[in-house]
Amino acid sequence: MQLDLLLTADYANVTADGKLNVMGIFNRIYSSAFPASHAEMYLVANLSADPSEYGMRRKLVAKLMDEDGGLVAQLLEREIEVPQAKEGRPAEIRQILRLVGLLFPRPGTYQFSMLVDNDLKGSRAIRVIRTSKERAG
Repeated sequence: MQLDLLLTADYANVTADGKLNVMGIFNRIYSSAFPASHAEMYLVANLSADPSEYGMRRKLVAKLMDEDGGLVAQLLEREIEVPQAKEGRPAEIRQILRLVGLLFPRPGTYQFSMLVDNDLKGSRAIRVIRTSKERAG
């Protein structure tokens, strides 16, 4: 299984016909006070699995880590069965996590990490920047 997409956005969903909609992709958060709380964001992951993996059980984990490698939040821990795709194509596994009130303890670079069966498949950095009260938002 491989990670094809991992991003943070203001909103995301999947349409009835399977299209992924993502709005407001970002990788920076500004705050004048810490710990900083982000009202709402979406973590979007798209994984693909080879036909040899169809029907296998996999454990998906998403974590938020600080720049020192400390765990800030365990965002997802879910076991899935890899679905069978049509015509021998890779199967797509989408995870859209709505994160409300996520806390960032201090300014710095944080890492959203996606693991499958305890194997890191990829990560997405997000910077949390201290700013004056006039610019916060």
